[in-house]
Amino acid sequence: MESRLKQYNLLRALRPFSLAVALISCGLGVLLAWHDGFTSASIALWIILGGVLAQAGINLINDIEDLPVLTKDAPESAMIRRNRNAGVLCLVLAASVALYLVSLRGWPLFVIVFLSTLAALSYNMGPLNFKHRGLGVVQVFLVMGVVMVQGAYLAMSGQFSGHVLLLSLPVSLLISLLLLSNELRDLDEDTQLGTRTLTVRIGYQKSVQLYWLLIATAYLLAVLLSDSSQVVQLLWLLLPLPLLVPIKRLLHASERSRLTPLTGRFFLLFGAAYLMLLSQ
Repeated sequence: MESRLKQYNLLRALRPFSLAVALISCGLGVLLAWHDGFTSASIALWIILGGVLAQAGINLINDIEDLPVLTKDAPESAMIRRNRNAGVLCLVLAASVALYLVSLRGWPLFVIVFLSTLAALSYNMGPLNFKHRGLGVVQVFLVMGVVMVQGAYLAMSGQFSGHVLLLSLPVSLLISLLLLSNELRDLDEDTQLGTRTLTVRIGYQKSVQLYWLLIATAYLLAVLLSDSSQVVQLLWLLLPLPLLVPIKRLLHASERSRLTPLTGRFFLLFGAAYLMLLSQ
């Protein structure tokens, strides 16, 4: 009982480690626009604030799928509804920021915001329900990675960029890694509940192989997409590597509760290192 109540604690529902996704994705789009001569600090701050609020809102409403299996007067139900209300508030604030940015950049940004919001809300809700279709890893790659980086760049510059799309790929792959770590951690519970995540569908060992493949591909792309003359700057990418030692141990352990936070830390360090690499 106590562990279930802890599961719906407001701070845990917020999933603070995952907010690094919005910080890195929006930060990358802002940085690349800054390099291209679009240097409004106020717009940059609004973009990052809007991205963090949007992700916080999505995180907080994420548990509402559990309401049908709980009694209405259960303490867990009350906690989920409280988190949902906080999440809706975050989403309203994020929408206000988005409308301000749309007023500056026009309908292309509105289309990106609208479609990505629908896709984000469809992670574990509605007819699409990417999580239960085993497509959550693909969904976050696109929505929280490629599209969020491109959206941040568009909000800063008013234009799209194929170069930005390419540079978003390493970060986008590791966003998928973060969600995959969550599926690996929750495999037993998802199997019992009949939740057909990608890890449930392909099995634990193949998911672990995919975990390492995502890391290797992200590093390969980061090197290939960087300026070949800045060899010394590539050393920034060594910064997150020590975390792979405890991560490897957790992947082979029976208790994997720390896997997702540790993967989140790895993502944050890689993202920061990648931004440092591109800022040179």
